[in-house]
Amino acid sequence: MTESGSVGAWDSGPFDNDEAADFAGQLDEADPNERIVLIREALQVGADSDDEEAFARAVAAAAVLAATRADIPVDWSYAPKFDVEGLDAPDDLVELAVLALDAVADSDSEYAELFGEAGTLETLRSALVM
Repeated sequence: MTESGSVGAWDSGPFDNDEAADFAGQLDEADPNERIVLIREALQVGADSDDEEAFARAVAAAAVLAATRADIPVDWSYAPKFDVEGLDAPDDLVELAVLALDAVADSDSEYAELFGEAGTLETLRSALVM
């Protein structure tokens, strides 16, 4: 979050905010075997939290996971640069991602409003449960 307490978002895509862009960078720098661990952690914290930064990371993690399961290109400006389609994501992450997206949608957060109005949450959720 910024010093004023609001989120550092510049658009409604899953990586169009400071926290998600940082998360994408962490995924790029991580050992390929650790990426699933980072994604799982972001989803779990997002599902169990009411923190804006956790929500941003969870939506970004769900976007990466959705790209492994559906025809969603990872072409956002600040998305991870590694080959997302080559990520071997276990099926149990889908349920966790849906829980995290639902937590964001059900919250009273700025991200719920931003992502909800743009349809980002529903697009990702649909890609995960297809």
